[in-house]
Amino acid sequence: MSDVTIRQLGLDYGDTTVLKDISFNVAEGEFVTLLGPSGCGKTTTLMSIAGLAEPTRGSISCGEVTLFDGAKRINRPPERRDCGVVFQSYAIWPHMSVADNVAYPLRLRRRPKAEIAAAVAQTLALVGLGELAQRYPHELSGGQQQRVAMARAVVYSPQVLLLDEPLSNLDAKLREQARVWLKDIQARLGLTTIFVTHDQDEALAMSDRIVVMKDGAIEQIGAPEEVYREPSSPFVASFLGSSNLIAGTVVGASAGRTDVRIGRDGAVVSVDGPVPAGVAEVQLMVRPEEVRLSGQARDQSAIPVRIESRMFLGAHYRYGVEHAGISFFVDSRDAITGASAYAHIPSGARVFDATPSAPSNQEPVHA
Repeated sequence: MSDVTIRQLGLDYGDTTVLKDISFNVAEGEFVTLLGPSGCGKTTTLMSIAGLAEPTRGSISCGEVTLFDGAKRINRPPERRDCGVVFQSYAIWPHMSVADNVAYPLRLRRRPKAEIAAAVAQTLALVGLGELAQRYPHELSGGQQQRVAMARAVVYSPQVLLLDEPLSNLDAKLREQARVWLKDIQARLGLTTIFVTHDQDEALAMSDRIVVMKDGAIEQIGAPEEVYREPSSPFVASFLGSSNLIAGTVVGASAGRTDVRIGRDGAVVSVDGPVPAGVAEVQLMVRPEEVRLSGQARDQSAIPVRIESRMFLGAHYRYGVEHAGISFFVDSRDAITGASAYAHIPSGARVFDATPSAPSNQEPVHA
């Protein structure tokens, strides 16, 4: 297996820039997810690595091998890139049996028949389809078809595995099961893997690192815990997991803490860390599960709120609350009755500059 290095990769379609000179590295055996909304450039990046899209500039290398270099005019064809690809549609041949579908990449490489038979049997056993080798795609469930596509992608031991939203066609229960076995297979084979999804739960559950993308650019790269707990921008905070972005105004600072008034005339809460001089309009970023809701004020962080909505979500309740014209969500295991309560904003809430000129990928003014 090999590492993958992307350097200043850009792609233009006429006057439209799809990839904005992005750079990142995937270590050998690492599982890296490209995460972002539709149109952010994640699939284009994956297809560029596979050789199915041609970038305008930059470079892509796999180990010591250059797959693409715009300056040197190197562009290896897909069949010479040694990348296993699983598409969203699976793209398995409907007229071939499961065994023949999996054997196809080996036959293209003119491997001996005995070697093909052994590799197919071993790979189908790996994905749990050994007893279905002679069935055809129309006789399989969606989850089984997905496993056939996976088996076909790994049967010839590629250097890199590229996955383009392979779980999106499965229902919720099958998707959770597929995450487990897909990650297990990747780990057992030690495959360097790049996974594309817009599903935040998949990214958090499966990745060693996540590359969050927006509008053809990279917003943040980090471990799942890092990008969830320490988002670098309001976009990352709002896209990855549920997040409250509460508008506020800085009204004072002392002893390494900052006082922020919620809205224009709400309560003042104190958060850790200073803010740069001149920053007045801010956004407090806090996860719904980080806010405590109670029937009475327990400490100075408590602010009175009006309960606007209640939803029972099984493991917890989600409350929509309002204070000083600002609405936000709170997750709690407690059933709160009545129309009012107290919300306790944690002092570790992240603070972002909310002035119009602040860039979308700004660093928080403090954590």
